[in-house]
Amino acid sequence: MYEFRFFSRILDQGYDLFMPAGEDLPVDCVVQNGAGRLFKVQIKGTAGAELKRRKEPRYKVLAGTGSGSKSSIDCTKVDVLCAYVEPVDAWYIIPCLELNNTLSVWFYPHSGNSNAYTEQFRENWDLFKKWS
Repeated sequence: MYEFRFFSRILDQGYDLFMPAGEDLPVDCVVQNGAGRLFKVQIKGTAGAELKRRKEPRYKVLAGTGSGSKSSIDCTKVDVLCAYVEPVDAWYIIPCLELNNTLSVWFYPHSGNSNAYTEQFRENWDLFKKWS
């Protein structure tokens, strides 16, 4: 479901989209910008919030790969993690190298703290334009 939302959104942004065929591939799609630069994209999403001992909800996206024990995303195979936080209808466009080999990424869209690390990547669609 999150993949199709992303496909629709990236096409609306004016980029080209390629979907590889096969099972258990490290990428969900490839995005091409106007300069011909290709981005290998992994798409994740979450619908559930965590409120434990918190005033504002936070959201967790598993950024790991693998069906059994998880390992961090291999940034030689993936350029960008695109994470959708469904309750706030927000996309986070994060360069793989910014993930620092983490297995989970936390999002705090209600915190009002624009300094929260992941907030800099919120609706960061221009990332695809920057790398030419």
